[in-house]
Amino acid sequence: MQDSPPPLDLSRLAQSLYAQGTEEGILARLMERIAPTHRFCVDIGASDGLRNSNTALLLREQGWGGVLVEASDYRFGKLVDHYAGAEHVRLHHDRVQPDTIDRLLADAGVPEAFDLLSIDVDGNDYWLWRGLRAFAPRIVVIEYNPYYAPPERWVMCFNPAHEWDGSTYYGASLASLVRLGKSKGYELVCCDDMGNNAFFVRADLYPRLGIDSNDASVLFRPAMYKLRYIGQNTFLTGHPFRHGPAERI
Repeated sequence: MQDSPPPLDLSRLAQSLYAQGTEEGILARLMERIAPTHRFCVDIGASDGLRNSNTALLLREQGWGGVLVEASDYRFGKLVDHYAGAEHVRLHHDRVQPDTIDRLLADAGVPEAFDLLSIDVDGNDYWLWRGLRAFAPRIVVIEYNPYYAPPERWVMCFNPAHEWDGSTYYGASLASLVRLGKSKGYELVCCDDMGNNAFFVRADLYPRLGIDSNDASVLFRPAMYKLRYIGQNTFLTGHPFRHGPAERI
């Protein structure tokens, strides 16, 4: 009988070069166990392609190919500036919707089982992942709403014109994303320490990680990205709370 792999070690991760927290280190450790097959990534909500980017290190430093999608006129302009002349990177100025995401990726020539999908649109993230049907990325990184801790299921109602206002009204809870992930054949691996992103891998690849339990209540991390230091005191300020239409799914 084949021995089980040792548990995935996510300790002592360095701060990312481009990503917001330790996302680059987490991805590197995952890819030690789940080796890339296409070296291809898709980033929905790519912003300017540099700041807080989960894919910039792969695209700019490691020779990956990819598709970057951004809806904002201003941020897309910066994205074009930052990736001018990069023939291995395709840029799309688009407010992608659940019923258009498959077509966008197909038209861009994305491999069916590409290596990494990152979704961070500050709103309809859950709905975009749910709408992805024709593709099966090996690793999915998706922003979750850390203001709704497991086991609470909470998903912002779909709004095709949603613009994030800086409040707590965005995205979906970790428990809701885990439920969606399981329905699509994915298992939760971890959350970054700042409470931004949840990492999922395809269920067929999950045994390579040696994880005994991936219960959302254990892996959940609260919001830690609005810290203020005044004297010897530390304050967690977070986003202002705003209620809005939501579904308990």
